[in-house]
Amino acid sequence: MKGVLGWVVRWRVAILAVTLVVSAGFEIWRQSSVVDLPWFVDLVVRLVLPFGLILWMISINRSHHPAVLLTRPTVPALEVPPNPGMIIGAAGYTVLGVRTIGMAIRDLNAGMDLVFSVIYLAFFLLALVMFWASALGRAGIRLYPEGIVNRQLLGSVFIPWDSLGGPVPAFAYRPDRVTLKLDGPVRKQGFALGDPTVLSALGVSAELLARAIHEYANRPDLRPHIGTEEETERFHAIPQIAELTTR
Repeated sequence: MKGVLGWVVRWRVAILAVTLVVSAGFEIWRQSSVVDLPWFVDLVVRLVLPFGLILWMISINRSHHPAVLLTRPTVPALEVPPNPGMIIGAAGYTVLGVRTIGMAIRDLNAGMDLVFSVIYLAFFLLALVMFWASALGRAGIRLYPEGIVNRQLLGSVFIPWDSLGGPVPAFAYRPDRVTLKLDGPVRKQGFALGDPTVLSALGVSAELLARAIHEYANRPDLRPHIGTEEETERFHAIPQIAELTTR
């Protein structure tokens, strides 16, 4: 992954940490200072910056679908790359969430109802934690020798290769998802949500992911080699795959 989005992925922990520290420091200074900010500065901090980042996240999720799968030899597995859109969105919500939490603390000190304030604060803190977990966690699709794992924020879905049905078990009808044809059982862990036949393709080419699933669903002899550098090179050398990755 290259360019600005590649930089965002590589430095995602630092980006979110700096965003949190700067936002919290600014909010503390704002509440303790006797100097009023100019209206346009307040407008930028409260609305333009956070919602601009969130709109950028939406744009990335709609348009950023690189034909890249990452090799994890130590697992072993193939997995989709981190989604820079979630990192940008988490940064935007951090600015917005810190500002909102600061306002709630100020209102609490001014005499707002304690129960309402605690619930209000807990909601925004939980949302902030979930945004960060989505940006920094290991959610996404992984292909293992045993099957496909759809890793979600609060759970996962394991789909054995033998549970996929038909000669073409995966379809990329939309750029942001892959639809599976299932003829067998799947196993859910934790609080996995959604339809197990739908895999998110945010941050990756849906066509590439569908072709990888098709390849290993129909080639049991190749499954033990998933996640090795040699198998990844062989897979990328397939003419249709090579064409996808060089567009």
